[in-house]
Amino acid sequence: MRIMSVLSCFTFSVSFLLGCGEVERLHIDDQISHTVNTLQVVFEIGKEFGDSTNTFWSIVAADIDDQGRIFVLDEIDASVKAYDLQGNFIQQVTRSGSGPGELLRPRGITVMNNGNLVINAPSKKGYVVFNESLEFVEEVSIWQNNSPYHLSSLTSDKLVMCRYDENPYTDVMRHMVTICDWKDQNIENVLWKDSIEISSSEWDRDPSIPLNFCMFHLLSSYGDGNGRVYFGVVDSIDYRVIGWDSTGSEILNISRSMNPVKKSDEEIIAESVYMNSVLQRFGDSPWELRPNTYRNMIADVGIGPDENLWVRRGTHTDLFFDIYDVDGVFLRHAIYPLESWSWETEITPYGILAWELDPLEGYQKLYFIR
Repeated sequence: MRIMSVLSCFTFSVSFLLGCGEVERLHIDDQISHTVNTLQVVFEIGKEFGDSTNTFWSIVAADIDDQGRIFVLDEIDASVKAYDLQGNFIQQVTRSGSGPGELLRPRGITVMNNGNLVINAPSKKGYVVFNESLEFVEEVSIWQNNSPYHLSSLTSDKLVMCRYDENPYTDVMRHMVTICDWKDQNIENVLWKDSIEISSSEWDRDPSIPLNFCMFHLLSSYGDGNGRVYFGVVDSIDYRVIGWDSTGSEILNISRSMNPVKKSDEEIIAESVYMNSVLQRFGDSPWELRPNTYRNMIADVGIGPDENLWVRRGTHTDLFFDIYDVDGVFLRHAIYPLESWSWETEITPYGILAWELDPLEGYQKLYFIR
């Protein structure tokens, strides 16, 4: 198709760290049926005006390493800011530019088992790599196009990637969850595919459908660093979480029957303004994007601070989690009760990172909660 090579570079991601309080509530209905723990913010980072240590232009990804350092990737600033678990600034890693180790519109970040910080750098057609001392190591150039937009470490030499792809001859557009050697562009296993076929006439009639799918129907998987992958299906009707081992064999499949949740009029308006502003950032556009009417059942998955599997509900405008053990047994819920239609999260064993894509204050904050 005609647009995908341009639009495949658009990605958005977010992080927020949450803390677990002792307040418990019990809800009984068809969607919330277990004890609900209330999460508490440990600290927040981000000011409207300040120096480069505490302001963000556009958070696209975040992660935490085993030394307790929080890494925040800023897409527009093209930098990584490092903080400790008290929210204190440690240092900035890399900057905007085309020189060795520098970035232009980075897309993702992950910490490997050996401590290396790996940044997805489409302008370098691959990765920019820093060691655990945050010193530049190398650039790995492996892609010609369609770089992944979400990364996580599976083992010491493998990554879980979410990628967008399209076939211009059949008009098929697809997103995939894959396992790859981190220095090899060849896909070892395709774990999940979600695709649509759009003809030229359908495109002309309603470009919102393919543009929504290409730009905003983004997948998010979680590699636990020990050979296991978790993925929440992106769907407004189907609540399903799947787990695989490093060979691609299924080890977990959780499904629940829940009612679809329609977005409010206010939410649709706010989301529409945001989506079209993103489109306009890359040049004048003749298209007007319309959001999907229903919220996705699942927004994020990952191993949380209690070493259990946390699944964030997309049906809630606050941060609401279903918590399972690694065998899929439902344990409890957790909530941080601050509403926003645009939350993004990175669930980690050290805590949960979160931020809003479109905050009411007009500037982003990174939160740490547990």
